[in-house]
Formats: sequence, structure tokens, C-alpha cells
Amino acid sequence: MNTEEAYKLIAASILDVVDGSDWEIASSTTQILARSTRTYYRRVEKSGHVAENDRFPSFEIAGEASEAFIFLRDDLLHTTGERIWGMMFTLFPTGKFKIEYDYNKPEGYTETDEMITGSEINASLSKLGKG
Repeated sequence: MNTEEAYKLIAASILDVVDGSDWEIASSTTQILARSTRTYYRRVEKSGHVAENDRFPSFEIAGEASEAFIFLRDDLLHTTGERIWGMMFTLFPTGKFKIEYDYNKPEGYTETDEMITGSEINASLSKLGKG
């Protein structure tokens, strides 16, 4: 994947959300954590109606967009040394887009590379009843 492909995947997720509506601006706001993302969608229709999270892209398209956000996070970290924690991607019907990065770590979030397995969780939980 490269930056241009990542932008296209993110735009595709927004286009999937606005499909069938008469929109003038649409955006996705995404929180980018260690290995996952959380995305909210918003569109402004030509009538002035603002819709938030009433539609979501297909599972496949959402997964590709999530991978694109994680790629962009890693690419920016590699090229600039700065870690982004979120991104707002705004798309216009002309195909133009605007990107805003969020450099603020979510309050209370602790990122770790350590993975806890199901058996470790079960072992810990089984100790609770033996006290």
C-alpha cells in the first residue's frame, strides 16, 4: 500500500456511506489505536440535513479503510517522527479532500505490545473464586 492507495480506500468508505444521497460534504473521523480503529461518519446533504452515523460502509470496505488509517499512521511516524492518534478525512463531491491529523493521545489510553491470551485471562479469572 502507498499513501495514494490509502487515501482512495478511505474515500471509498465515505462514498459507500453517502451512496444514494444528495450530499455536499462528507467526512470520517477516526481514532487510531495500536491495531484497531474506530470511525464515525458524517454527511451534510444539499438540503442542509446533517446525518451522523446513520449509515456505515460494508464490512469489507470498512476493513480496508481501517488498514489504510493504520498504514498512514505508521507512514507518518516513519517519515515525520510524529505519532497520530486520529484523523478527520473530509471529502467533497468534486473528489477533493481535506485531512486533519490528531496528535493527542486519548486520555487514559495505555498502548502496549503485550498480548494477553485467552488462557491467561481464564487462569486469572479462575483465581478469583479461590480466595
